[in-house]
Amino acid sequence: MSSSHPTLRLAIGAIAALSLVGAACGDDETTSTTAPVTQPDVTDPSSTEPSVTEPMATDPASTTPLTEPMNLFEGELVGLFAIAAGQCVDGTVTGSWFQMVQPGGTADAGPYVPNGDSACADTNYSLLSPGMAAGLRSGELQVAPDPAFDESGNGLAADIFAPVPFFGVAFAGAMDAGGPTPAVTAADGELNADLTAFTAYYGGGTFNQGAVATGTIDPMTGEYVLEWTSLISGGSFDGFTGVWHLEGVFTPAG
Repeated sequence: MSSSHPTLRLAIGAIAALSLVGAACGDDETTSTTAPVTQPDVTDPSSTEPSVTEPMATDPASTTPLTEPMNLFEGELVGLFAIAAGQCVDGTVTGSWFQMVQPGGTADAGPYVPNGDSACADTNYSLLSPGMAAGLRSGELQVAPDPAFDESGNGLAADIFAPVPFFGVAFAGAMDAGGPTPAVTAADGELNADLTAFTAYYGGGTFNQGAVATGTIDPMTGEYVLEWTSLISGGSFDGFTGVWHLEGVFTPAG
């Protein structure tokens, strides 16, 4: 059969066209199957939530001190109750001092005996300054020297506080040798002191000025206040009352 027949040429052209179409379709399928496929980014929803930090639980006990502040001064206190010197500044009296109340008066309101030798504008106050031992020693008898007076009747005891001029003659203070040894105890910042042996020396005579004193002490610093009153019985000051105020810092013995 001759290939120049018109029908045959049409058939061959059709086959060739189909082949090209098929090849083209085959290329499209290959391209579509080999093209990279981008998958949607599937993220765990929980990972997109903001990070939340739970508040740390606090143990209430951790906010309080592990230990209570130490009370350094409790029970029997043996040592030196150093005397802070009395001062008068702008009408205010600080430190340690003595007053004498007239018969029938009271420690709070007087009337008082004014001291002509007082260093204060308010002469009702006689200021005290530390003696050779710097103050009062608990657990020890600080007795007066022998003799206890000079020729003019001035008291010579100068261990607890320095002798104080009182109308031209100095009074002094010491513990009676036959009395009980001073004892001081502290409980929750409160002081109780047996000072019944305390004696004043003035004008050649002795006047018991002892009593049970009370006061306070700072449990951390040792700053203290001791106060007492003592009625004088007999002698030239019979019926008068001595008012004593000591303050300063306590230092334990040893």
